[in-house]
Amino acid sequence: MNRRTGLCKVALLLVSMPCVGSMPCAGAELFYMDHNPFTNEYVGPTGPLVISGEIVPGDYDRLLSRILEDEDRFLSQNKIILASDGGDVVEALKIAQLIKSLFTEVIVGPLTGRCVSACFFIYAGANQRGTDGERLIGINRPYIANSEAVSAPDAAIAESTALARVRAFLRENTVPDYLIDEMFRRASDDAYWLSADDEKNLGYRSPAFSRYLMKKCAWDDEVERASYAGKRPMDELKQMMKCRTRVTQDAARQALVPVSKERAARGAAGKSLSGP
Repeated sequence: MNRRTGLCKVALLLVSMPCVGSMPCAGAELFYMDHNPFTNEYVGPTGPLVISGEIVPGDYDRLLSRILEDEDRFLSQNKIILASDGGDVVEALKIAQLIKSLFTEVIVGPLTGRCVSACFFIYAGANQRGTDGERLIGINRPYIANSEAVSAPDAAIAESTALARVRAFLRENTVPDYLIDEMFRRASDDAYWLSADDEKNLGYRSPAFSRYLMKKCAWDDEVERASYAGKRPMDELKQMMKCRTRVTQDAARQALVPVSKERAARGAAGKSLSGP
């Protein structure tokens, strides 16, 4: 194995915690929830999609398939509930990029479960995000699974490269530096739980999304705050929210076109390689 190939293989082994035992990981559960994750109120069959359990390779494709099998149902909410204790970071980064491109809101509620480790990358990458309580979002240092086929110096370089990729993702998504430092200070099995102040500093809406809403919908944060505080009528806020729903759903439908085509092409290539 040459040096470059070895480094690539190790970089792909970036995970939060490895699967235990000889049995393969089953992957995250994907299902539509029929109850509000904050109030437990029944909302019917049109509830948001849930990602629950360990994230493993292949979950990106499974999530995309679930969205595409009923695009209208998913986009009627365009919301995902996260309830995962972690898993494969590379897969989580792919899911995060998909969710970001679809303007999907992600939420974490006490009734469904926490979002820890690799799950945090999905949460941090979302344009809209929120929780209902503290100690629901946990961060720790990503775990690197070393390969015996690669020498120790190559493994060290690969680990450094992989962790640099993680840092770049976090900074790209404006995660505060002190939270990044806290993440890398922690062992892979020792989570730091975000406080209410940490979540506020991270933000409930990404700066890029705020700029997008200002451009597309003349969104005004002051109007939003005053409306919720009862200091202004809700009508102006309702109009902004209608605009937000319309433009994000249109953008999400456009974003699904190329990823759907890419998925179909990969499927066709796989069938071609497997033969008749």
